[in-house]
Amino acid sequence: MSYAVLRLRREARDVFLLNHIEALDYALIARHLDLSIADVQARLADALCEISRTVDLIERVRPPSKLSKAENPDVR
Repeated sequence: MSYAVLRLRREARDVFLLNHIEALDYALIARHLDLSIADVQARLADALCEISRTVDLIERVRPPSKLSKAENPDVR
């Protein structure tokens, strides 16, 4: 997930990190970045969508893992 966060545009990344790492609420982030609360919400939504897209893409292109019989009971 860190790769997905690093790929974010700076504006979205700043809001995401302040909210998820520093645990600041929208009002504090807005004050800190001189934004409206609506802008903070929009940037956070953009960040979460982009992170989700990046993680989904990584999961789709990742080669299948080799599971043991114990991990995958359908393997005979």
